[in-house]
Amino acid sequence: MMDIISTVVGCVVACCVVYKIIDYLIRIPRVGNYGDRHILITGCDSGFGNLAAKRLDAVGCRVFAGCLTEKGETELRKTCSERLRTVSLDVTQKESVRKALDYVRSKLPNDKGLWGILNNAGALRGRGPVDWLSVDDYRAECEVNLWGLIDVTLTFLPLVKKARGRIVNTSSISGRLTFETFLPYSITKHGVEAFTDGIRRSMHDFGCKASLIEPGAFKTAIIRQLGPLAVDSWKKAPEEVKTEYGEEFFRYIAETELNAYEKSAATDLGPVVDAYEHALLGVRPRARYVVGFDAKYVFCPIALAPEWLGDWILRRVNGAPLPSSAAAAKKKIL
Repeated sequence: MMDIISTVVGCVVACCVVYKIIDYLIRIPRVGNYGDRHILITGCDSGFGNLAAKRLDAVGCRVFAGCLTEKGETELRKTCSERLRTVSLDVTQKESVRKALDYVRSKLPNDKGLWGILNNAGALRGRGPVDWLSVDDYRAECEVNLWGLIDVTLTFLPLVKKARGRIVNTSSISGRLTFETFLPYSITKHGVEAFTDGIRRSMHDFGCKASLIEPGAFKTAIIRQLGPLAVDSWKKAPEEVKTEYGEEFFRYIAETELNAYEKSAATDLGPVVDAYEHALLGVRPRARYVVGFDAKYVFCPIALAPEWLGDWILRRVNGAPLPSSAAAAKKKIL
């Protein structure tokens, strides 16, 4: 019996190894002809989008870099080649998106469509437990991370279909696993996951491909906002909620948890840009790119675990003190 089990296990392991080797090899080829690949990127002022614009410009693609600020446009024009064109783009404003479409159309050759859309623009608007936040926090987050992404995609989709091109959307490991103090953010990223799955399936017959990029924690501008956002959410919370949680809990979220994120966040943004590049220029792009040690080896397994086990692990990893009212109630029970 043990011989049979050993044989079966050995066959399974061998099949997994062969599959991984084949999967790696078939992902190597690139599409080539980069000078004919026109790509729109949103959120190029800083972080992932800025680096992606520079990388794709460097390999020879023709990049339309969407920036929210004039400062972002100026920096890219100074550091990139003449192939890269900047465009003022606020994804939350329909008129701005339509103007960007008109600009891109005017710069595309008559017979060319848009090879790729890289939806990178994102924001964090509220941070804290669910009862620290208002519905306005959710709306503000959705305007950028979800509705803006959908609007850009649908607006430029005819050009992508013309080129039989790619749509690459930036999600997060928060699109697989909800973190209790990032609830609006997690909601938007779950929405991005659903939208991208739908785009990938519905655009398949048109020769288009869609990919999700799911980074873990990386040191971008969002990380620097975590402390101030927690303070702002706490200030706006109802007084009875503040009483329930207490000052110790607030300090943990605003300071201790923030320090933990800053220490654990990866400083090298290159792996995310690598994923962007492959999703746009690989012959056989993946449907999903999970990027970062924490995303791959900590949070993905937790997301796949039974809910009771995942919740227990997250509570232990989080290490937050009990809210003051919950701690008092527990003492009475004991």
